[in-house]
Amino acid sequence: MTANGRWALIVAALSLVGGLATGYTFLLVVAGLLTLSVALAALYVAWRPSLVASQHVSPPVVGAGELASARVSVTNTGRRKSAPIVAADWIAGHQHSVALPAVNAGETHVSLLTLPTDRRGHFEVGPLEIERVDPLGFFRAATHRGSTSSLIVYPAVHHMSPLPTGHRREFEGAAAEQPHEGGISFHSLRDYELGDDLRLVHWRSVAKTGTLMVRKNIITSEPRLMIVLDTWSGSYGGDSFEDAVRIAASLVQAGCSSHYPVMFRTTGGLAADAAASGEGRVAIMRILAGIQPSDADPGLNGVIRFAEGAEGVSLGAITGQPPAERTAGISRVRPRFDMVTVVQVGEHFDRPPMRIPGALTLNGADSAEVAARWKARFG
Repeated sequence: MTANGRWALIVAALSLVGGLATGYTFLLVVAGLLTLSVALAALYVAWRPSLVASQHVSPPVVGAGELASARVSVTNTGRRKSAPIVAADWIAGHQHSVALPAVNAGETHVSLLTLPTDRRGHFEVGPLEIERVDPLGFFRAATHRGSTSSLIVYPAVHHMSPLPTGHRREFEGAAAEQPHEGGISFHSLRDYELGDDLRLVHWRSVAKTGTLMVRKNIITSEPRLMIVLDTWSGSYGGDSFEDAVRIAASLVQAGCSSHYPVMFRTTGGLAADAAASGEGRVAIMRILAGIQPSDADPGLNGVIRFAEGAEGVSLGAITGQPPAERTAGISRVRPRFDMVTVVQVGEHFDRPPMRIPGALTLNGADSAEVAARWKARFG
């Protein structure tokens, strides 16, 4: 019973008492009509229509702010036309509803329910809830139909250049053990494949052999990027952890888009790698979609365990405003990496970033300000 239904019964009871006490017939009529209305409303919602409902979330993975919807399908399997209903989905503890019209027997009605994607996360959508409310709003009956679906919202990203590595990628030199095509260094000749750039055709070989051959150019110098996100809750205040996640996601995206091998780590122990081809980026973004800070975390001192085999690696650490004792690990591992860049978020007083000898440091109030300063400094 809704609040309207309870008030109707209260007014009916008061009218009945007043009518009996005063002999005023009108009050007795009011009491009777209200009581009858409540009884009919109860019978209305007690009748359950024969409905089969399902939902499908599309797309199941989106970036923050992008459009995602649940396709709600309701089929009337009964012999009579159903009454109008309300379909509701639960996501992240909030209910989102869409009104559905009456459905004829044997027919199906499909509606789209827009889902919120303003914040990153791993969300469970559903189960779908079918609501019936009587015309007077005295009663509400709800039944759960269908199973749950999942929605993953990636953090929003800013357009940023990759981590600085300290040297160009396209130097002539020893190729990687499994070199990637796309550089300017000649490696060998191979047979032409559909879609190859015709500018790479080696015409001398074509003239000699009669076979269409192309030059295979490779990237000979391939630095690796390691992006470390500080997940100690003490480093952050307010919503600054979300800013740090957005910066980490932006640097992962930038590294993958520029065909760098990217290693992603959190100080809490989560890890995922992406190859220069971009394979593995999805695994990193899934981690970033669901990552949360923790009190039981070593903070930036945890980078010490990542220094093993750091030769040829450029480190980028993203943090908030941790105390000095929580950043000593960066100074200890600095000589092991080719370059170290530290990005801080959550600085609202325009104070300078932390000082780490031999490392590049950047500070900003939020992810947008950090991205702007990054662009001004690194392009």
